[in-house]
Amino acid sequence: MRKLTISALTAAALLAVPLFAGTGSAATTIRLGDDFFAPSSKTVAAGSKVRFRWTGNRPHNVTKSRGPGRGFASRTTRRRGVNFAKRFSKRGTYRLYCSIHPSTMRMTLRVR
Repeated sequence: MRKLTISALTAAALLAVPLFAGTGSAATTIRLGDDFFAPSSKTVAAGSKVRFRWTGNRPHNVTKSRGPGRGFASRTTRRRGVNFAKRFSKRGTYRLYCSIHPSTMRMTLRVR
């Protein structure tokens, strides 16, 4: 009887893992350095919270140029350690850029 209980618990734990995978509960962090996003391309699950963290010394912002839903833009700042967070619930491909450095500072965010 004891072996059956341990096996049943192990099976239940293994079956529960896929139920929570990909729910978007964990935040993804994108760094804003001086004239780059790191990484420059990222795929996240629908409903994911994405945190943009300033790590450079120059002023930057996060602006949506294309993608599902309404547009958005963070405030412009040069302060290291500042965060801007956005939850992406609509599936699609988002094109993001810094409006101060539009030719060099771009990224693609895919929401699946």
